[in-house]
Amino acid sequence: MIVNLEDPFERAKLVKRIQDDIDAFCKQEFAEDPRTHLGASIIGHDCQAYAWNTFRWLKFENFEGRMLRLFNRGHEEETRFCRWLRGIGFQVREVDPDTEKQFRISGCKGHFGGSLDAMAKAPERYNLPYDLILLGEFKTHNDKSFTKLKKSGVQISKPMHFRQMCSYGRAYGFGWGLYCAVNKDNDELHFEIVKIDVRQADDLFRKADGIIFSQTRPAKIAQTATYVDCKYCDFADLCHGKDIPSKNCRSCVRAIPVDNAEWFCELYCQNIPKHIIPVGCDSWTRIA
Repeated sequence: MIVNLEDPFERAKLVKRIQDDIDAFCKQEFAEDPRTHLGASIIGHDCQAYAWNTFRWLKFENFEGRMLRLFNRGHEEETRFCRWLRGIGFQVREVDPDTEKQFRISGCKGHFGGSLDAMAKAPERYNLPYDLILLGEFKTHNDKSFTKLKKSGVQISKPMHFRQMCSYGRAYGFGWGLYCAVNKDNDELHFEIVKIDVRQADDLFRKADGIIFSQTRPAKIAQTATYVDCKYCDFADLCHGKDIPSKNCRSCVRAIPVDNAEWFCELYCQNIPKHIIPVGCDSWTRIA
């Protein structure tokens, strides 16, 4: 039946259908498999239980199209920042020539890692040491977050971003990083030259090791679900309620992370095939 565009009710139904179809397309287009490693972007979280829950796949997040578009917006900003920096004379490398992928860090038998946004060398007119290479980190912010960032700086306003940079800096031997932020609401930019804290990075790598190889959930940031960070956490009902973890090998008490980013099953006494890990088996026993 042809839509009667003269009818405002029919027009409203049509545009609603278009929006729903785009949301469905984005869920399919931008959906990603669960991250197999504990990311450098996560290890700086103040709650160790959150990082452990994420690593052990206790819950699979099901994002709507709008959220997936926001995540994709962040990825697209990386290209824009690289183009802008090159436009003012920076030498920028975002791809490892050996792998033709982003530069990566890895640790904890392959279970900890992350991808660098870029490496950058400033043009001579900035009078920086000739051999200085900066770690490039690109982030998007909403207006509230951006205002706080400008006032307090990344180390105070976004400590997870700062810790992520320190992890990358430690792995590649960077002394300094260039933090590049954009306000998604008005396209305002903010830049900071960040000194890499190697000692803090060492703590983060030790923290990652403790979380990855723990067979029990580390301490929660709070003992009650009313704590502000717990109120909006995806794992609140797991930590404080009666929610049951998603069934998969990583959320099973018999699975142990081993070398080469693989998992060993104590029940079957063998490394678990990768295609089995997301679904588990009939002997699945929740780890938490």
